[in-house]
Amino acid sequence: MRRRLIPPREDAVCHVSAGRDKLGLDIHYINAFKGRGIFTTVPFQKGDFLLEYRGKLITKEECERRHRVYHDSLKVFMFEFKFDGKLWCVDASQEDGSLGRLGLMWLSLTSAKMKILNINGKPHLCLFASRDISPGEEIDYNYGDSDWLWRCKSFKNDGLDFHEGGALITYRVTPLTSHLVAFSLCQIF
Repeated sequence: MRRRLIPPREDAVCHVSAGRDKLGLDIHYINAFKGRGIFTTVPFQKGDFLLEYRGKLITKEECERRHRVYHDSLKVFMFEFKFDGKLWCVDASQEDGSLGRLGLMWLSLTSAKMKILNINGKPHLCLFASRDISPGEEIDYNYGDSDWLWRCKSFKNDGLDFHEGGALITYRVTPLTSHLVAFSLCQIF
């Protein structure tokens, strides 16, 4: 097992502050249903920083406005969360070349966990390895609450809470379908 050069949180802050993706990740086209996904080219240890879900940070009100005017194909890039007692949203609908928006949302056996990092007073959505990941594996995570069938769980869940740097993210999940469905953030393009 390789030794970490810097702690995962510091690694995340470094990459987020520089606005760049981490080395060791690559985009691959999977198929017409899934679209593109993020795959590892090097091993990652449990807890390692992987990537940031990057986009425009907007208020709850602006998020609601965009939900009314966006086509359904763009709404899938809206990541809503709670930070410092307020509801926020990262709108990653604009293709910017970053990897985070391509993460596969899977409902079990995920390789990554989303955490909110407070960097200079602003929230940043970062994925960390939830287990050891081998080269060639796809990065996937549980997106949580959603109105879209491909983002739902087949069972009711009272919520998942993650804490990081004083921030709290809470997902509320309700059943929308009776089976699990995987969905790549870019499958519809």
